[in-house]
Order: sequence, then C-alpha cells, then structure tokens
Amino acid sequence: MLTPTYTGTPASSHTLSGTLPEPLLSSRSRGWNGIVVELHRFCDTDAVVHMRDHVLGVHIAGTVNLLQRRNGRTGVKLVRPGDTTITPMGEPKRWQHTGETMVILLRLAPAFVQSIAGEECAADPARFEIRDNLGVRDTQLEEIGRRLLAGLEPEGAASRIYAESLTTHLAIHLLRHYCTASIPLEKPGAKLSHHKLLRAIEYIDDNLREDLSLTDIAEALAMSPGHFAHAFRQTTGLPPHRYVLERRIERAKSLLHETDLPITEIAHLIGCASHSHFSVMFHRATGQTPRDFRSNA
Repeated sequence: MLTPTYTGTPASSHTLSGTLPEPLLSSRSRGWNGIVVELHRFCDTDAVVHMRDHVLGVHIAGTVNLLQRRNGRTGVKLVRPGDTTITPMGEPKRWQHTGETMVILLRLAPAFVQSIAGEECAADPARFEIRDNLGVRDTQLEEIGRRLLAGLEPEGAASRIYAESLTTHLAIHLLRHYCTASIPLEKPGAKLSHHKLLRAIEYIDDNLREDLSLTDIAEALAMSPGHFAHAFRQTTGLPPHRYVLERRIERAKSLLHETDLPITEIAHLIGCASHSHFSVMFHRATGQTPRDFRSNA
C-alpha cells in the first residue's frame, strides 16, 4: 500500500461564503506526503468552508470565542494558545469569531489517514472516522504542529522523510484518541530481516543526495511506509528520519575531512538544499560549523 503524494487544494476553493486569508507560510510546494501545513493569521472571521480534508487547527497566539456550526449543531468555546480544533472531512462548517488569532492548520489527506488505519490493524479502514472536536488541550498535537511549522522556515528546511514521519505519527495519534473505532495502542514488535535491513541501509546510502521519504525507502523493500518505519525502529532503535540524518552527518564529516570539495557541493551531495541549511543542520548535530570542522580535522 503506497502513500499518495498530497498537495491539497487552494484555500479559496474550500470557502463557500465569507473569506479566508492566504497563509503566511505553506508547505504546498514541498510535496510532503499526506499533509499540507499552513500558518494563518485569522481576524474577525465569518466563513463557511467545504471540508475536503481532515483539518486540525493548532492555536499558537490570541484568545478568541470561537463559534462552529455544522450539521445543524452549534458549539461555542473560548480557544486559547495551545488548544487544537479537529474537523474531519465532510459537511461544510461555519467558523465565526471576533479578534485575532494565529493558527497552524494541518490539512490531512483522508486517503493518507485511511492507509495508516489499514496498516495499523487488520480491519476495513473505512470504519475509522475522525471525531469533530471544538477545542482540546493535547500537548502531542501542539508539538507535532509546531515541529511541522518549524520545518517550513528556510533554515529548518525539513526533509520529506522527517515531515512524513511526523505526519504518520499525527495520523496514528488521531486514530488512537479521536476516532470512532480506536486502533490498538501497541503493535507487535516485528523487525526487519537481515536482508531487508541491509537493503534499506544500502538504499539510504545510495540516495543521500535525494530528498528521501518513507515511501521511497519502503517501496524499495516492497513494504508499506508505516510498517517499514515501525520495523526499522524496532530493528535499529532509531526512527528512519533520525537514521538518515545521522548518515548525512557522517557522510559530510568524511567529505570535509578527506576531500577539498567546496562546502556548497558537499551540501548538495548529502541532500541539503543550500549551504545555510547544511551549516545549520551540521552545527546542531556536532556543535561546529562545517568550515570549523574542516579546519580542526
């Protein structure tokens, strides 16, 4: 089961009445699987929106009295920074509030969530429906939202495999805690065979210059992304995105120490979009800039 690449649809095509602002930041150009991440500033909102995705709103600034109306039901709640609203795909919803709030919108593709449900338990994924929630305080949802938002910053430049890992974790959390039929809390501790582990490592090492995703690596092993990620962590003790990061750092160290290649070229060879992205990533991992590491080698 392969996870579809999801780029979402423009916010304007969701709006049936009223207006919604364009996002301040968006992941639409990144090609992240299963999710679009947006940062919005909403002020005096009154709009009816067609819900084509599962939408989570992680409120990070501003306190507003939020009214939501859907399917003849109306709810009102004071929403503060740290609260998250959850709106599943389905009938249009009306949002109303006065005042200003900053919100991270996480637009999850329903097909992605269903694929995760199918991987996590042997049952018809269509029976797993996300529940509407006007506002909940959930530190995991807030942390995932903030980490995905940080990945949109130029110096953050989150890799596809990192964003996809967070998106998978988000889908599993929703299915476990905000769903009509909960998936099991724990999965059997299946591990990769020796052959598949070597194949995964070989594929990663051969493609470090690419913006790898879970789907890329799992497809090379004829596995689903979710099952691969779980089995890889059970086998190595590391999630795939962390292993890929460590391999990139080790490759960079080797190239800095053993070659005279320009740092910009080394950045390209290990899959960084720019010199600055490479420098930030390398410094976070080693405490040194690439230039200082080369000088001290």
